[in-house]
Amino acid sequence: MVHRRCVFLPARKPAQCTTLWSSKDTESFEKHIGVLFRNAGWKVIAPLANTRGYDLELQRDGHRIAVQVKNYTRKCSLAGAFALMGHDVILLDLDPDQNLHKLFRADTDDAGSEACLFVPALMKNQPGATITVLSHAQWQQSQAGDYRDAKVVICDCSPVLAENPAGLIGQFDYCIIPTTLNPLGIAKNANVITRTFAHIRSLNPRAELFCLINGYDSSKAVEKKNEVLLTHLQKEIDRYAQHDPKCRLIPPDEAKVRHSSALLYWGYHIVDGSRPQLAFREVAGRSYPRTDFLQLAEYLENHTDLATLREPRG
Repeated sequence: MVHRRCVFLPARKPAQCTTLWSSKDTESFEKHIGVLFRNAGWKVIAPLANTRGYDLELQRDGHRIAVQVKNYTRKCSLAGAFALMGHDVILLDLDPDQNLHKLFRADTDDAGSEACLFVPALMKNQPGATITVLSHAQWQQSQAGDYRDAKVVICDCSPVLAENPAGLIGQFDYCIIPTTLNPLGIAKNANVITRTFAHIRSLNPRAELFCLINGYDSSKAVEKKNEVLLTHLQKEIDRYAQHDPKCRLIPPDEAKVRHSSALLYWGYHIVDGSRPQLAFREVAGRSYPRTDFLQLAEYLENHTDLATLREPRG
């Protein structure tokens, strides 16, 4: 679920902080962090070569902060796609299990550890963007502070509709409801999808609602079945849209999320203690998650007003 607001300017309170990112070019990332802090009014001092324990020193108002940069790779999906496209992202973890915090935080054993990621830009010489994971409580607390001007806010909602904050749902500009091409899931007039549409609409009269095919099997063996199921699903959503025209199915040939082992085993490092791997990394020269979520982000930019986020502020 995507919520558009203004501009994200990260800031830090006086403390020691750790920043996560997904590139091997540590020097360029340290420069990126330094620019952000200078823009926020801090004096940035680079330590002597080979200084251990911290990478940047910050000074302001009598405070001195040691900043340590660590190189991690984390999985990211739609939030990662928007970050790759240059948008700073707040990722709200509304699921009671707080799985996104577990995946993104620096210390998987520390529930209070910061969950933040730097993603280098697709194009060279671009500054890159950040993904910051917050709980709903953290988001509410931050409304008068650091993140109130967030450009893109993506909410990872609980599958139990009633567990999602009604007030927050009422603020959404766009909602994406994933579904698989499963006969049971889309039978009976696509009741699960249309019921979700109706629930969101009861709380939010203006949001644009999208149905996205998830776990898509693009193999030739199921091509005919996919065609039949898609035709059925499209017919039912079109029927529902007659009284709610802001609801639509995203055609899989324009955007879908294919089945991939990279997404299936998201978070495996939490269990076996191995080094985290980015879901966008290429395997045999391909990365289905990277391609699919970039296509989804581009679809949303082409079919909503999200493209206005690229316009310079007046």
